[in-house]
Amino acid sequence: MNTTSNDTFAPVTESPTIIHPNRTLFMILYRYGLVLIFLIGFSGNLASLVTFMSPILRVISTGFLFFMVAVSDILYLMITIFEFVEVGIVQGAIFLSVYDNVCRFRWFSKGFIRFCSAWILVFIAIDRWLRTRFPFKANQWCTRRNASIAVLIAILFGIALHSHMLSTQLFGRFFPGIPSVACGPINPTSFYMPFFFTQWPIIQVGRNRNEDQKKKYFGIFQVVFISIVPAILMLASSISIHRLIHKEKKRIQPVNSNIHERTRQTRLQRHMLILMISSAILFLATTLPISISQITNAYLLGTNAHVDLNEIINEEAVVNLLLDFNYAVSIFNLSKG
Repeated sequence: MNTTSNDTFAPVTESPTIIHPNRTLFMILYRYGLVLIFLIGFSGNLASLVTFMSPILRVISTGFLFFMVAVSDILYLMITIFEFVEVGIVQGAIFLSVYDNVCRFRWFSKGFIRFCSAWILVFIAIDRWLRTRFPFKANQWCTRRNASIAVLIAILFGIALHSHMLSTQLFGRFFPGIPSVACGPINPTSFYMPFFFTQWPIIQVGRNRNEDQKKKYFGIFQVVFISIVPAILMLASSISIHRLIHKEKKRIQPVNSNIHERTRQTRLQRHMLILMISSAILFLATTLPISISQITNAYLLGTNAHVDLNEIINEEAVVNLLLDFNYAVSIFNLSKG
């Protein structure tokens, strides 16, 4: 089997000359970029949190789901503060004495929140579609209890998928201070190394045909079920809602109705459609690049292609910040749509 040397992927504390990321780029992205994201994200999500905590909205399924989106976004941004301090301010590894524990908490939490948040957005889209398509069944189907069950199912799946990151024997520091590879398998020679980089394809250590196939299929799973499927479902439900409303209004519209009112309604529906579609496109645009980047880079490294590790790390710093941006602005589009 053709393998890549494990020494190449030794922890940074043992091989400090291997990784030379663009520190200036990191500082710009993780200091100034994250400050902007925090200002937008915390203000918008906290305002939404207060709004959806009202007695009227919190008992409705839609209000409950919006509340959960705001909570997940706030938690994700709070966890990102660590990267802001470590990479943007200090520009070096911090809390090294407990870095393994910090790694387990951060990477599990971010992966778990990312998965759950994507599917809560889908639940909101489905909730809206059900209310439009079956208005007389909405009170029976679109309840807070059913919404809570759906969220609980997403939480259980999220925990199951990311629980291996909580293992003290498997997961911990990898390249402390380097955002995309700060954490990883503790033992570079263990079975967990190829497993981890197959499931979450950032850097692939060893390869053979079987591993390439597994990496390919799970990479497709990551893209499809965390980015593409949620976006398609949100987009499809938005278009369906628009068509249902348009069809209903056309059916009940009097022949002698005011032309200006009809024009206003048409413009309003077009505006709502654009807002709902833009929410799905924004989600896809901010979540798909990081999945594609990780899978592409894992494939190149797994096939021993001639690539620069530092270029990969710099590239993933950009797409990671783009992902962070999603958790700052998603609530705005959802509330408008």
